[in-house]
Amino acid sequence: MNICVSRNTNCLAYSVVFTLLLISNVFAQSAKPIVWSDTERAIIKNLWIGSLTINTDNTNRVINDPLAIQFGHNLFFDKRLSANGKIACASCHQPDKFFSDGLTTGKGLSVVIRNTPSIVGASQHTWFFHDGRTDSLWSQALGPIENELEHGSNRSHVAKTIYNDPTLRKQYVKLFGTMPKLSDSKRFPNQAGPVKDAIALKNWQTMSTADKKSVTEVFVNAGKAIAAYESVLQPAASRFDRYAEGVVNNNKLLLSELSDNEIKGLRIFISQAKCITCHSGPMFTDKGFHNISVQPLGNNKPDWGRYRGARDVLTNPFNCHSRYNDNKEKSCDELEYIVRNRHKTQGAMKTPSLRNVARTAPYMHAGQYKTLREVIKHYNDPPPVVFRRSELFLVVDLNNDEISQLEAFLKSLNSPINAKPGLINRPNIDEH
Repeated sequence: MNICVSRNTNCLAYSVVFTLLLISNVFAQSAKPIVWSDTERAIIKNLWIGSLTINTDNTNRVINDPLAIQFGHNLFFDKRLSANGKIACASCHQPDKFFSDGLTTGKGLSVVIRNTPSIVGASQHTWFFHDGRTDSLWSQALGPIENELEHGSNRSHVAKTIYNDPTLRKQYVKLFGTMPKLSDSKRFPNQAGPVKDAIALKNWQTMSTADKKSVTEVFVNAGKAIAAYESVLQPAASRFDRYAEGVVNNNKLLLSELSDNEIKGLRIFISQAKCITCHSGPMFTDKGFHNISVQPLGNNKPDWGRYRGARDVLTNPFNCHSRYNDNKEKSCDELEYIVRNRHKTQGAMKTPSLRNVARTAPYMHAGQYKTLREVIKHYNDPPPVVFRRSELFLVVDLNNDEISQLEAFLKSLNSPINAKPGLINRPNIDEH
Protein backbone atom coordinates (compact mmCIF):
# COMPACT_ATOMS: atom_id res chain seq x y z
CA MET A 1 0.00 0.00 0.00
CA ASN A 2 1.35 3.46 -0.97
CA ILE A 3 0.17 6.26 1.36
CA CYS A 4 1.99 9.00 -0.62
CA VAL A 5 0.05 10.81 -3.32
CA SER A 6 2.88 13.21 -4.31
CA ARG A 7 6.52 12.83 -5.41
CA ASN A 8 7.80 14.86 -2.45
CA THR A 9 11.14 13.37 -1.25
CA ASN A 10 10.08 13.34 2.41
CA CYS A 11 6.85 11.68 1.51
CA LEU A 12 8.60 9.01 -0.50
CA ALA A 13 11.04 8.39 2.33
CA TYR A 14 8.16 8.03 4.77
CA SER A 15 6.52 5.53 2.39
CA VAL A 16 9.68 3.41 2.27
CA VAL A 17 10.03 3.44 6.05
CA PHE A 18 6.38 2.53 6.53
CA THR A 19 6.69 -0.37 4.06
CA LEU A 20 9.79 -1.68 5.82
CA LEU A 21 7.98 -1.52 9.14
CA LEU A 22 5.11 -3.55 7.70
CA ILE A 23 7.51 -6.20 6.35
CA SER A 24 9.40 -6.28 9.64
CA ASN A 25 6.15 -6.82 11.52
CA VAL A 26 5.17 -9.71 9.26
CA PHE A 27 8.54 -11.42 9.79
CA ALA A 28 8.37 -10.78 13.52
CA GLN A 29 4.99 -12.48 13.71
CA SER A 30 6.10 -15.49 11.65
CA ALA A 31 9.30 -15.86 13.68
CA LYS A 32 7.43 -15.79 16.98
CA PRO A 33 8.30 -19.09 18.67
CA ILE A 34 5.54 -21.56 19.39
CA VAL A 35 4.88 -21.96 23.08
CA TRP A 36 4.79 -25.62 24.03
CA SER A 37 2.84 -26.88 27.01
CA ASP A 38 4.54 -29.07 29.60
CA THR A 39 2.80 -32.11 28.10
CA GLU A 40 3.98 -31.22 24.60
CA ARG A 41 7.51 -30.60 25.82
CA ALA A 42 7.51 -34.07 27.39
CA ILE A 43 6.37 -35.58 24.08
CA ILE A 44 9.08 -33.73 22.15
CA LYS A 45 11.68 -34.89 24.67
CA ASN A 46 10.46 -38.46 24.17
CA LEU A 47 10.97 -38.11 20.39
CA TRP A 48 14.41 -36.51 20.75
CA ILE A 49 17.32 -38.75 19.79
CA GLY A 50 19.02 -37.63 22.99
CA SER A 51 16.51 -39.83 24.82
CA LEU A 52 17.56 -42.92 22.87
CA THR A 53 19.10 -45.84 24.74
CA ILE A 54 20.87 -48.21 22.35
CA ASN A 55 19.59 -51.77 22.68
CA THR A 56 22.02 -54.58 23.41
CA ASP A 57 21.02 -58.01 22.16
CA ASN A 58 21.86 -60.42 24.96
CA THR A 59 21.11 -63.37 22.68
CA ASN A 60 24.20 -62.50 20.61
CA ARG A 61 27.46 -62.69 22.57
CA VAL A 62 29.51 -60.97 19.84
CA ILE A 63 27.12 -58.06 19.25
CA ASN A 64 29.63 -55.41 20.41
CA ASP A 65 32.86 -57.17 19.42
CA PRO A 66 34.92 -55.02 16.97
CA LEU A 67 36.14 -58.13 15.15
CA ALA A 68 32.56 -59.38 14.76
CA ILE A 69 31.61 -56.00 13.32
CA GLN A 70 34.46 -56.24 10.80
CA PHE A 71 33.62 -59.87 9.96
CA GLY A 72 29.94 -59.03 9.57
CA HIS A 73 30.82 -56.03 7.40
CA ASN A 74 32.69 -58.37 5.05
CA LEU A 75 29.82 -60.86 4.94
CA PHE A 76 27.19 -58.17 4.42
CA PHE A 77 28.80 -57.13 1.13
CA ASP A 78 29.92 -60.61 0.00
CA LYS A 79 28.00 -61.79 -3.09
CA ARG A 80 29.54 -65.26 -2.92
CA LEU A 81 27.05 -66.18 -0.20
CA SER A 82 24.27 -66.26 -2.81
CA ALA A 83 23.41 -69.07 -5.21
CA ASN A 84 24.47 -67.15 -8.33
CA GLY A 85 27.32 -65.15 -6.80
CA LYS A 86 25.57 -61.87 -7.64
CA ILE A 87 23.45 -61.09 -4.57
CA ALA A 88 24.66 -59.71 -1.23
CA CYS A 89 22.80 -58.23 1.72
CA ALA A 90 23.97 -54.88 0.33
CA SER A 91 22.21 -55.57 -2.98
CA CYS A 92 18.89 -54.70 -1.35
CA HIS A 93 20.21 -52.67 1.57
CA GLN A 94 22.20 -50.13 -0.41
CA PRO A 95 24.28 -47.53 1.46
CA ASP A 96 23.48 -44.72 -0.98
CA LYS A 97 19.76 -45.33 -0.43
CA PHE A 98 20.01 -45.30 3.34
CA PHE A 99 20.30 -49.10 3.27
CA SER A 100 17.04 -49.64 1.38
CA ASP A 101 16.71 -50.16 -2.40
CA GLY A 102 14.18 -47.65 -3.74
CA LEU A 103 12.07 -50.42 -5.32
CA THR A 104 8.38 -51.08 -4.79
CA THR A 105 9.17 -54.59 -3.59
CA GLY A 106 12.60 -56.10 -3.10
CA LYS A 107 14.48 -58.06 -5.76
CA GLY A 108 17.08 -60.74 -5.16
CA LEU A 109 17.17 -63.79 -7.43
CA SER A 110 13.54 -62.90 -8.04
CA VAL A 111 11.00 -60.28 -6.99
CA VAL A 112 9.63 -60.65 -3.45
CA ILE A 113 6.23 -59.57 -2.17
CA ARG A 114 7.29 -56.86 0.27
CA ASN A 115 9.16 -53.57 0.32
CA THR A 116 12.77 -53.48 1.55
CA PRO A 117 13.00 -51.50 4.82
CA SER A 118 16.10 -49.59 5.83
CA ILE A 119 18.28 -51.38 8.39
CA VAL A 120 19.62 -48.16 9.91
CA GLY A 121 18.52 -48.32 13.53
CA ALA A 122 17.04 -51.79 12.99
CA SER A 123 18.73 -53.06 16.15
CA GLN A 124 16.31 -50.89 18.13
CA HIS A 125 13.38 -53.08 17.15
CA THR A 126 11.95 -56.08 19.00
CA TRP A 127 10.59 -57.91 15.96
CA PHE A 128 11.99 -58.06 12.42
CA PHE A 129 10.54 -58.12 8.90
CA HIS A 130 7.22 -56.36 8.23
CA ASP A 131 5.34 -59.24 9.90
CA GLY A 132 7.79 -59.75 12.78
CA ARG A 133 8.57 -63.35 11.90
CA THR A 134 11.93 -63.25 13.70
CA ASP A 135 12.78 -61.95 17.16
CA SER A 136 16.45 -61.02 16.80
CA LEU A 137 18.55 -59.17 14.26
CA TRP A 138 20.83 -62.18 13.80
CA SER A 139 17.98 -64.58 13.06
CA GLN A 140 16.59 -62.03 10.63
CA ALA A 141 19.93 -61.96 8.79
CA LEU A 142 19.71 -65.72 8.19
CA GLY A 143 16.27 -65.68 6.54
CA PRO A 144 17.10 -64.03 3.20
CA ILE A 145 20.20 -66.21 2.71
CA GLU A 146 18.15 -69.43 2.49
CA ASN A 147 15.11 -67.80 0.86
CA GLU A 148 14.81 -69.06 -2.70
CA LEU A 149 13.67 -65.62 -3.94
CA GLU A 150 16.51 -63.67 -2.31
CA HIS A 151 19.99 -65.21 -1.95
CA GLY A 152 18.72 -68.68 -2.84
CA SER A 153 21.63 -70.18 -0.91
CA ASN A 154 21.97 -72.74 1.88
CA ARG A 155 23.89 -73.07 5.12
CA SER A 156 26.49 -75.52 3.83
CA HIS A 157 27.39 -73.15 0.99
CA VAL A 158 27.75 -70.25 3.46
CA ALA A 159 29.87 -72.30 5.86
CA LYS A 160 32.18 -73.54 3.11
CA THR A 161 32.54 -70.05 1.61
CA ILE A 162 33.86 -68.86 4.96
CA TYR A 163 36.01 -71.97 5.40
CA ASN A 164 37.63 -71.66 1.95
CA ASP A 165 38.46 -67.95 2.25
CA PRO A 166 41.63 -67.35 4.31
CA THR A 167 40.55 -63.88 5.51
CA LEU A 168 37.01 -64.89 6.50
CA ARG A 169 38.18 -68.15 8.06
CA LYS A 170 40.80 -66.35 10.17
CA GLN A 171 38.21 -63.87 11.41
CA TYR A 172 35.75 -66.64 12.19
CA VAL A 173 38.28 -68.66 14.20
CA LYS A 174 39.33 -65.62 16.24
CA LEU A 175 35.71 -64.98 17.13
CA PHE A 176 34.18 -68.41 17.55
CA GLY A 177 37.04 -70.92 17.80
CA THR A 178 38.01 -73.72 15.43
CA MET A 179 35.84 -74.54 12.43
CA PRO A 180 34.80 -78.08 11.52
CA LYS A 181 36.89 -79.65 8.72
CA LEU A 182 34.54 -78.75 5.92
CA SER A 183 36.98 -79.81 3.18
CA ASP A 184 35.52 -83.33 3.22
CA SER A 185 32.81 -82.97 0.53
CA LYS A 186 31.35 -86.40 1.27
CA ARG A 187 30.50 -85.38 4.81
CA PHE A 188 29.90 -81.75 3.95
CA PRO A 189 28.41 -81.29 0.46
CA ASN A 190 28.94 -77.92 -1.20
CA GLN A 191 25.18 -77.43 -1.36
CA ALA A 192 23.15 -78.64 1.60
CA GLY A 193 20.45 -77.24 3.84
CA PRO A 194 16.76 -77.49 4.82
CA VAL A 195 15.71 -75.42 1.79
CA LYS A 196 13.41 -75.77 -1.21
CA ASP A 197 16.21 -76.56 -3.65
CA ALA A 198 15.85 -80.31 -4.25
CA ILE A 199 19.57 -81.12 -4.50
CA ALA A 200 20.55 -79.11 -1.42
CA LEU A 201 17.66 -80.63 0.55
CA LYS A 202 18.54 -84.20 -0.47
CA ASN A 203 22.20 -83.64 0.46
CA TRP A 204 21.11 -82.25 3.82
CA GLN A 205 18.97 -85.26 4.56
CA THR A 206 21.91 -87.60 3.96
CA MET A 207 24.20 -85.81 6.42
CA SER A 208 24.67 -87.03 9.96
CA THR A 209 23.02 -85.16 12.81
CA ALA A 210 26.41 -84.10 14.16
CA ASP A 211 27.55 -82.70 10.81
CA LYS A 212 24.27 -80.83 10.36
CA LYS A 213 24.80 -79.32 13.78
CA SER A 214 28.36 -78.25 12.91
CA VAL A 215 27.30 -76.54 9.67
CA THR A 216 24.33 -74.85 11.30
CA GLU A 217 26.58 -73.51 14.06
CA VAL A 218 28.79 -71.78 11.47
CA PHE A 219 25.70 -70.48 9.66
CA VAL A 220 24.22 -69.02 12.85
CA ASN A 221 27.52 -67.42 13.83
CA ALA A 222 27.67 -65.75 10.42
CA GLY A 223 24.24 -64.26 11.12
CA LYS A 224 25.40 -63.00 14.50
CA ALA A 225 28.39 -61.29 12.89
CA ILE A 226 26.16 -59.64 10.28
CA ALA A 227 23.89 -58.46 13.09
CA ALA A 228 26.90 -57.01 14.93
CA TYR A 229 27.73 -55.01 11.82
CA GLU A 230 24.15 -53.86 11.24
CA SER A 231 23.90 -52.75 14.87
CA VAL A 232 26.51 -50.03 14.39
CA LEU A 233 24.37 -48.42 11.68
CA GLN A 234 22.39 -45.90 13.72
CA PRO A 235 20.76 -42.60 12.75
CA ALA A 236 22.58 -39.42 13.74
CA ALA A 237 20.85 -36.31 15.07
CA SER A 238 18.56 -34.55 12.59
CA ARG A 239 17.48 -30.91 12.43
CA PHE A 240 14.41 -31.93 14.40
CA ASP A 241 16.65 -33.33 17.13
CA ARG A 242 18.57 -30.09 17.40
CA TYR A 243 15.27 -28.22 17.66
CA ALA A 244 14.03 -30.72 20.26
CA GLU A 245 17.21 -30.21 22.25
CA GLY A 246 16.44 -26.50 22.16
CA VAL A 247 12.95 -27.14 23.50
CA VAL A 248 14.19 -29.51 26.20
CA ASN A 249 17.07 -27.32 27.35
CA ASN A 250 15.51 -23.95 26.55
CA ASN A 251 18.31 -23.18 24.08
CA LYS A 252 17.00 -20.34 21.92
CA LEU A 253 19.79 -20.71 19.37
CA LEU A 254 18.70 -24.27 18.53
CA LEU A 255 15.06 -23.21 18.17
CA SER A 256 15.97 -21.72 14.78
CA GLU A 257 16.75 -25.19 13.36
CA LEU A 258 13.20 -25.68 12.09
CA SER A 259 11.22 -23.38 9.84
CA ASP A 260 7.82 -22.03 10.83
CA ASN A 261 6.10 -24.60 8.60
CA GLU A 262 8.15 -27.47 10.05
CA ILE A 263 7.27 -26.41 13.59
CA LYS A 264 3.61 -26.28 12.64
CA GLY A 265 4.03 -29.75 11.14
CA LEU A 266 5.51 -30.98 14.41
CA ARG A 267 2.49 -29.66 16.29
CA ILE A 268 0.19 -31.42 13.81
CA PHE A 269 2.23 -34.61 14.23
CA ILE A 270 1.82 -34.73 18.01
CA SER A 271 -1.74 -33.42 18.18
CA GLN A 272 -4.21 -33.03 15.33
CA ALA A 273 -2.95 -35.86 13.09
CA LYS A 274 -2.39 -38.18 16.07
CA CYS A 275 0.74 -39.67 14.43
CA ILE A 276 2.24 -39.97 17.90
CA THR A 277 -0.25 -42.77 18.63
CA CYS A 278 2.02 -45.25 16.82
CA HIS A 279 5.13 -43.26 15.90
CA SER A 280 6.44 -42.60 19.39
CA GLY A 281 9.85 -42.65 21.07
CA PRO A 282 13.24 -41.59 19.69
CA MET A 283 12.94 -44.01 16.76
CA PHE A 284 9.40 -42.79 15.98
CA THR A 285 7.87 -46.26 16.37
CA ASP A 286 5.95 -48.08 19.07
CA LYS A 287 7.51 -51.34 17.76
CA GLY A 288 4.02 -52.80 17.50
CA PHE A 289 1.79 -54.07 14.68
CA HIS A 290 -1.24 -52.30 13.23
CA ASN A 291 -3.78 -52.81 10.48
CA ILE A 292 -4.17 -49.46 8.73
CA SER A 293 -6.10 -50.71 5.67
CA VAL A 294 -3.26 -50.50 3.18
CA GLN A 295 -4.69 -51.95 -0.02
CA PRO A 296 -2.96 -54.90 -1.73
CA LEU A 297 -0.51 -54.04 -4.50
CA GLY A 298 -2.05 -54.56 -7.92
CA ASN A 299 -4.12 -57.73 -8.07
CA ASN A 300 -2.38 -59.36 -5.13
CA LYS A 301 -4.37 -60.88 -2.30
CA PRO A 302 -4.40 -59.09 1.06
CA ASP A 303 -1.27 -59.75 3.11
CA TRP A 304 -1.95 -61.58 6.38
CA GLY A 305 0.95 -59.78 8.02
CA ARG A 306 1.40 -60.29 11.75
CA TYR A 307 -1.13 -63.14 11.94
CA ARG A 308 1.24 -65.42 10.05
CA GLY A 309 4.36 -63.67 11.32
CA ALA A 310 3.42 -64.53 14.92
CA ARG A 311 2.97 -68.16 13.95
CA ASP A 312 6.29 -68.25 12.10
CA VAL A 313 8.37 -66.71 14.86
CA LEU A 314 7.13 -69.29 17.35
CA THR A 315 8.29 -72.14 15.10
CA ASN A 316 11.50 -70.44 13.91
CA PRO A 317 14.48 -72.74 14.75
CA PHE A 318 16.54 -69.64 15.60
CA ASN A 319 14.11 -67.86 17.93
CA CYS A 320 14.75 -66.88 21.54
CA HIS A 321 13.91 -70.38 22.81
CA SER A 322 16.48 -72.04 20.55
CA ARG A 323 19.82 -73.45 21.66
CA TYR A 324 21.52 -70.64 19.73
CA ASN A 325 20.41 -67.99 22.22
CA ASP A 326 23.59 -66.85 23.97
CA ASN A 327 21.72 -65.40 26.94
CA LYS A 328 22.13 -67.89 29.77
CA GLU A 329 19.00 -66.62 31.51
CA LYS A 330 16.96 -67.16 28.32
CA SER A 331 14.39 -64.51 29.15
CA CYS A 332 11.92 -64.74 26.27
CA ASP A 333 8.98 -62.70 27.53
CA GLU A 334 8.14 -61.37 24.06
CA LEU A 335 7.54 -64.91 22.82
CA GLU A 336 5.78 -65.97 25.99
CA TYR A 337 3.23 -63.16 25.76
CA ILE A 338 3.01 -62.84 21.98
CA VAL A 339 -0.40 -61.76 20.66
CA ARG A 340 -1.82 -64.29 18.22
CA ASN A 341 -5.49 -63.38 18.21
CA ARG A 342 -6.60 -63.45 14.59
CA HIS A 343 -8.85 -60.42 14.86
CA LYS A 344 -6.03 -58.32 16.33
CA THR A 345 -3.22 -59.50 14.06
CA GLN A 346 -4.57 -60.22 10.58
CA GLY A 347 -3.34 -57.66 8.10
CA ALA A 348 -1.28 -55.88 10.77
CA MET A 349 2.25 -54.74 9.89
CA LYS A 350 5.11 -53.49 12.05
CA THR A 351 5.24 -49.75 12.68
CA PRO A 352 8.32 -48.50 10.79
CA SER A 353 10.72 -45.90 12.11
CA LEU A 354 10.21 -42.48 10.55
CA ARG A 355 13.84 -41.45 10.80
CA ASN A 356 15.09 -40.57 7.31
CA VAL A 357 11.64 -41.48 6.01
CA ALA A 358 11.98 -38.94 3.19
CA ARG A 359 14.93 -40.97 1.85
CA THR A 360 13.36 -44.42 1.85
CA ALA A 361 10.47 -44.23 -0.62
CA PRO A 362 8.33 -46.00 -1.68
CA TYR A 363 6.23 -46.62 1.42
CA MET A 364 4.09 -49.26 3.15
CA HIS A 365 4.74 -52.99 3.28
CA ALA A 366 4.55 -53.45 -0.49
CA GLY A 367 5.61 -49.99 -1.62
CA GLN A 368 2.04 -48.97 -2.37
CA TYR A 369 2.78 -45.23 -2.10
CA LYS A 370 5.54 -43.35 -3.92
CA THR A 371 5.49 -40.12 -1.89
CA LEU A 372 5.08 -38.96 1.69
CA ARG A 373 2.14 -36.84 0.62
CA GLU A 374 0.32 -39.95 -0.58
CA VAL A 375 0.96 -41.61 2.78
CA ILE A 376 -0.41 -38.62 4.68
CA LYS A 377 -3.51 -38.60 2.45
CA HIS A 378 -3.98 -42.29 3.25
CA TYR A 379 -4.43 -41.38 6.91
CA ASN A 380 -6.44 -38.27 6.08
CA ASP A 381 -8.91 -40.19 3.91
CA PRO A 382 -8.55 -43.92 4.73
CA PRO A 383 -9.41 -46.46 2.00
CA PRO A 384 -11.85 -49.35 2.52
CA VAL A 385 -10.96 -51.74 5.31
CA VAL A 386 -8.89 -54.87 4.69
CA PHE A 387 -9.74 -58.10 6.55
CA ARG A 388 -12.92 -56.39 7.82
CA ARG A 389 -11.03 -54.22 10.26
CA SER A 390 -8.92 -51.10 10.47
CA GLU A 391 -7.33 -49.09 13.25
CA LEU A 392 -7.82 -45.82 11.37
CA PHE A 393 -10.96 -44.77 13.17
CA LEU A 394 -9.65 -41.40 14.41
CA VAL A 395 -10.68 -38.33 12.40
CA VAL A 396 -7.64 -36.41 11.09
CA ASP A 397 -9.14 -34.02 8.50
CA LEU A 398 -6.08 -32.01 7.44
CA ASN A 399 -6.34 -29.33 4.78
CA ASN A 400 -3.75 -28.98 1.99
CA ASP A 401 -1.62 -26.49 3.92
CA GLU A 402 -1.56 -28.75 6.97
CA ILE A 403 -0.61 -31.75 4.83
CA SER A 404 2.30 -29.72 3.43
CA GLN A 405 3.37 -28.67 6.92
CA LEU A 406 3.30 -32.25 8.20
CA GLU A 407 5.30 -33.37 5.17
CA ALA A 408 7.84 -30.61 5.82
CA PHE A 409 8.26 -31.79 9.41
CA LEU A 410 8.82 -35.39 8.34
CA LYS A 411 11.61 -34.23 6.03
CA SER A 412 13.31 -32.58 9.00
CA LEU A 413 13.98 -36.11 10.33
CA ASN A 414 16.66 -36.64 7.67
CA SER A 415 20.12 -37.18 9.12
CA PRO A 416 23.46 -38.84 8.37
CA ILE A 417 24.28 -42.37 9.50
CA ASN A 418 26.04 -42.43 12.84
CA ALA A 419 28.81 -44.89 11.97
CA LYS A 420 32.45 -44.75 10.99
CA PRO A 421 32.67 -43.84 7.27
CA GLY A 422 34.61 -47.00 6.50
CA LEU A 423 31.72 -49.15 7.75
CA ILE A 424 29.06 -47.59 5.56
CA ASN A 425 30.35 -48.72 2.19
CA ARG A 426 31.84 -51.91 0.76
CA PRO A 427 34.93 -53.10 2.67
CA ASN A 428 38.32 -52.94 0.99
CA ILE A 429 38.95 -56.67 0.72
CA ASP A 430 39.44 -58.87 -2.31
CA GLU A 431 36.69 -61.32 -3.07
CA HIS A 432 38.34 -64.40 -4.56
